[in-house]
Amino acid sequence: MIFNSTPILEITLPVDLKTQNTGRGNHWGSAATARRKHEKALCYEFRREPFTFPVVVLYTRICGKGQRAWDNDNLALALKQLQDALTELGWWHDDSDKWLKVIGYRHDTTRRQDGPAVMVSVWRMED
Repeated sequence: MIFNSTPILEITLPVDLKTQNTGRGNHWGSAATARRKHEKALCYEFRREPFTFPVVVLYTRICGKGQRAWDNDNLALALKQLQDALTELGWWHDDSDKWLKVIGYRHDTTRRQDGPAVMVSVWRMED
């Protein structure tokens, strides 16, 4: 295993991801708008100092009432803007492989009472 079983940070963010299926390839502006929206919603409560070591990140989309799980590629695209917003909020120095060694994502349709939201779990990368 490349990381400990206990995350060093696990936090649920009040974020309702939107699918990026439409208009994704047309212009970078829609992705930038989505990133700014996440950043603005999270800016005060979720700003932090960057980790000083490489990390493993698992994003869990908690589906709300009436939401369904997406294909993995759609989930990865939707999470990209959230990851960019967290980078701007200081979670890591940048989102390169130097700091984010492994990135995973999944859906949770069992906690609909807690959704829509995204749980971010972070582990320190073990040598």
